[in-house]
Amino acid sequence: MTADGTDKDRALSEIRSDIEVTRQRLAQTLDEIEDRLDVPKRFKKAVAEGRERFDTMRQENPTLVYGVLGGAALAVAGLGALVIRGARR
Repeated sequence: MTADGTDKDRALSEIRSDIEVTRQRLAQTLDEIEDRLDVPKRFKKAVAEGRERFDTMRQENPTLVYGVLGGAALAVAGLGALVIRGARR
């Protein structure tokens, strides 16, 4: 085989390799786009992550977590009382 034929074979091999790499990148990009557009899946994932964080915080410092929850409950009750009081006037 001549050197010219070897160069052509090498060039074809590189082109095929480039095409395969491009296909893999395109497939990865399409998978990422699909994940971003799947809102229910993203919502479920966010809820699961939130639960994991809450459970971790609750295990590490339960006093802080329950104190914050109690404070939030008092704030909601206070706002409710103000709304009711304002409605009666």
